[in-house]
Amino acid sequence: MKCLCSSCYKPQRNLKKLTVEFYGGPKVPSWIGNPSFSKMESLTLKNCGKCTSLPCLGRLSLLKALRIQGMCKVKTIGDEFFGEVSLFQPFPCLKSLRFEDMPEWEDWCFSDMVEECEGLFSCLRELRIRECPKLTGSLPNCLPSLAELEIFECPKLKAALPRLAYVCSLNVVECNEVVLRNGVDLSSLTTLNIQRISRLTCLREGFTQLLAALQKLVIRGCGEMTSLWENRFGLECLRGLESIDIWQCHGLVSLEEQRLPCNLKHLKIENCANLQRLPNGLQRLTCLEELSLQSCPKLESFPEMGLPPMLRSLVLQKCNTLKLLPHNYNSGFLEYLEIEHCPCLISFPEGELPASLKQLKIKDCANLQTLPEGMMHHNSMVSKTLVVLKSWRSEKCSSLPSLPTGELPSTLKRLEIWDCRQFQPISEKMLHSNTALEHLSISNYPNMKILPGLLHSLTTFLSLQELNIRNCQGLESFPECGLAPNLTLLSIRDCVNLKVPLSEWGLHRLTSLSSLYISGVCPSLASLSDDDCLLPTTLSKLFISKLDSLVCLALKNLSSLEGYPSTDALSSDQGSRSMTHLSFALCFSLLQQGRKKRMMKVVSAYQDLFFWFLLLYTSMNIVYDLFYYTPQAVVAEGTVAFSSAFTQQFD
Repeated sequence: MKCLCSSCYKPQRNLKKLTVEFYGGPKVPSWIGNPSFSKMESLTLKNCGKCTSLPCLGRLSLLKALRIQGMCKVKTIGDEFFGEVSLFQPFPCLKSLRFEDMPEWEDWCFSDMVEECEGLFSCLRELRIRECPKLTGSLPNCLPSLAELEIFECPKLKAALPRLAYVCSLNVVECNEVVLRNGVDLSSLTTLNIQRISRLTCLREGFTQLLAALQKLVIRGCGEMTSLWENRFGLECLRGLESIDIWQCHGLVSLEEQRLPCNLKHLKIENCANLQRLPNGLQRLTCLEELSLQSCPKLESFPEMGLPPMLRSLVLQKCNTLKLLPHNYNSGFLEYLEIEHCPCLISFPEGELPASLKQLKIKDCANLQTLPEGMMHHNSMVSKTLVVLKSWRSEKCSSLPSLPTGELPSTLKRLEIWDCRQFQPISEKMLHSNTALEHLSISNYPNMKILPGLLHSLTTFLSLQELNIRNCQGLESFPECGLAPNLTLLSIRDCVNLKVPLSEWGLHRLTSLSSLYISGVCPSLASLSDDDCLLPTTLSKLFISKLDSLVCLALKNLSSLEGYPSTDALSSDQGSRSMTHLSFALCFSLLQQGRKKRMMKVVSAYQDLFFWFLLLYTSMNIVYDLFYYTPQAVVAEGTVAFSSAFTQQFD
C-alpha cells in the first residue's frame, strides 16, 4: 500500500506492505509502528521532509524489510527507534535495513540497555547506509547474521567497523580510511569493494590479516594510494584471494616490489595514469589466468621474466607507451589476446602464435607493421605447432601492409578486417584449406582488387553463414556461380563500383538467407519488385538505404518478413499506414543523399506529422544508415510521391 497519510488515518490491520511518501507533518504518525500490524513485512518511509525523528518500529514483529530515505530533518536515531527493549526483542525478523539520502543525520545512538539487548538485529542479513554525509557515530556493535554491508558516501564516519564475523560482502565507498582500521572480525568476508577512500595510502597490515577468506578485492578511485600492501605484510593470510581489480589509483607509480597472492587468478589494472612498472614476481603467479591492463599510458614494458605460465587471457588497451609484448607470450596456454590503441607497438616478438590461441583481436595500433610469422603456417613443413585460431579481427591498423605468407588456419571460423587501408588483397590460396569459416567481414579495404576471385572461392564454403562487405571500392561484380550457398546473413554496403543489377547476384539460390542489407550500391536501380529481382522467400529482415534511383517497391512474395500481418490480411486502411512507414524510411535515405526531387509523396493525412519528423531530422543532423522494410509497406507504383508543396520546404 502506498499512501499520503495523516495521523488520523489507519489502514487495515492485515497490511503486509506499506510505503509512506511526502508526509508533511513534523512527526511520523505513531500508528505506523503499532504492534497491532502483526502482518507487516515491508515498510518504506520516503521523503518525509519535515519529520525530525523516527517512530518506534522495533515492535513490528514480522517486519523483514525496512527502508528509510530522504528524511532530511532527522539528526539522531536513538532508543525511540527500538522501543522498550526490556519488554520485547526489537526487530526479531528484520532481514534488510536501508538508510538513504539523510543529509542531516549525525548520530546513531545506542544506550547500554539497547547494546546489551540479546537478539538485537539477530536476523539482519543486509545493512546499507548511503548518502549520509554528516554521520559520525558508531554502527551497531553486534550483527550476528549480517552477510552484506554497504557504506556509501559517508565521509565523516570515523568509527571502526563492528564485529562482522559472518559478512560475505563489504562495500565501502567515499568514506574515511579509519573505517578500514584493524580490530574488525572479517573472517567470512569473500568480497571487498573499496572506492574513493580518503587518505588511504595502502591496506594496513592489521586489516589484511583479518581477510583470510577473501576471494575478490576491488580498489577504485583511491588517488592517494601508493602501494597495495603495507611492507608486504598480510599476504600470508590472503591465500584465498583469486581476483584483484584496481581502477583509477593515480598514486600508483611502481608495483615492482609488490608481492601478489600466490593463488591469484584474475588481475585487472585500469585507468592508473602514472603506473610505469608491474610486479617483478608476475611470472611466479602460477595460477593467474586473466591479465587486463587498460588506460595505463605510462606503462612501457613488462617485467623481464615475462608472463605467468598458465595465463589464458591477455588484454592490453590504451597503453600509449607500450613498445614490446612479453617475450614469452607464445610459450604458455594463452587462448585470448586483445591489443587495442597501443600506438607505440611496432611488431610482435619473433616466433609463432601461441599454439593454444583461439581469439586474436588487434585494433587501432597505428604503427604496427608486422603480424606473427607463425599465424599462417598450418600446412607449412617448418611449423612446430598446430594453430587452433578460431577468431581473428584486425581494425584500424593503418601501417599493417599484409598478412604473412601462407594459408589461414583451417580452424578459423571468424575473420574480420576493418579499416586496414594498406592491406594487400587476400588471395584464394590463403583460404584454400579452410572449411570452417562461418563469418567474413571486410570493411574499408581499398586494395581488395581481386575480391571477385575471393568470392568465387567462397562458393565451396558450405560453412559460411554471414558475409559483410562494406566500402570496398574494388568490388565491381559477383562471380557467375554465385555466393556461398548456406548464407543466412548478407550485407553489401557502400560499394560504389558495384553496378551489377540485383537480378544477377544469384540471391534466389541462397535458400537459407534470412537477413539482407543493401545500401549504397546499384546506382541505376529504379524498381525492386518480384518481376525484376528474385529474392529468397526465406527472408525475415530486409534493410534498404541509399539507393539513389529507387522509386518503386513491389515484393509481395516475401511472406516471411517480420513485423506485420500477411499481405492478404491487410485492409486498404492498414496498407496506407504501412505505406507511410515505408515512405519515412525511403525519404530519410533520399534526404541523406540529397535527392530531394525524388522524394515520394505520403498520404495527405500524414503530411503534417511527417513534416515535423523531417524538421527534427534536419535540426538534429541525424544520419540513418539502415531501414527496415516489410512486405506490407509495399504500394503500387505511382501512389507514393511527395506533394510539390511539401517538397518545397527543403528546396
